[in-house]
Amino acid sequence: MVRHIDPAWRTFGRSMRGFRDSLGLRQADVADAIGVVISHYSSWETGKRRPDPKYVNHLDEELQASGRLVEAWEKANRQVQTPMRFAELPDLEAASTQIREYQPLVFPGLIQTAEYARAVFEDTFPGMSADRVDQLVRARMDRREILDRDPRPLIILLITEGVLHQQVGGRGLALLRDQRRRLLADAEAGRVRAQIIPRDTGRHYGNGGAFRLYTFAGEPPVASAEYMTGEIVISDPERHQECLTSFGLLQGEALPEAATLKMLQEMVNDNGN
Repeated sequence: MVRHIDPAWRTFGRSMRGFRDSLGLRQADVADAIGVVISHYSSWETGKRRPDPKYVNHLDEELQASGRLVEAWEKANRQVQTPMRFAELPDLEAASTQIREYQPLVFPGLIQTAEYARAVFEDTFPGMSADRVDQLVRARMDRREILDRDPRPLIILLITEGVLHQQVGGRGLALLRDQRRRLLADAEAGRVRAQIIPRDTGRHYGNGGAFRLYTFAGEPPVASAEYMTGEIVISDPERHQECLTSFGLLQGEALPEAATLKMLQEMVNDNGN
């Protein structure tokens, strides 16, 4: 039976290898230094095993990571422990050169504020403990790191106009205004490119629900689609092409970027809305 490789530990393993390669060390060198057999060390770099916490600080020291490897381990551990997580998303986003997302229900996760994300999770998973919601929120905020990466991926967001008005979490309009300001700030800074699909559009090609398209350097593109408790990755070329066609049709119904920014600016400046 083929062992499942968790995307979070696969990403951590890549970080380990990057630090080791930069020092010109072999796997055996590091394994000997921290007192583990080479097969264990190798399985950490491939993501097949989770490094035991007792070795993490030692790994960071031997690989001269200055705390960055400890941070990466803690991030991966949060992603794995987060209940009902969208497991593949951080890994897909980190490897992408382009991300295109259509969202008809809520603001896309990459541009959510922490409090808006918390409200969404509370609505999506009623009865979930506060600690588990906190885990979900931290994992979602971790994903924003790619917006400050250099170079960062090209991110195109298509959002239905209703999302701009939909309150979540029983928090009232104040939370919604903060979230609109976040989207406007990210768009004005060039971190994302956003287009709004107006409510009075004559055609609506997105009734199948939210989905994303990922483009990679040297790898086939994939798509992903949301379901109630997670995300399904779509690698089949025909199904990916269907998603690509739907995105193009939706983009044709959307306002241009300049008109979208104007709409957001007017909403942000209108305290009564």
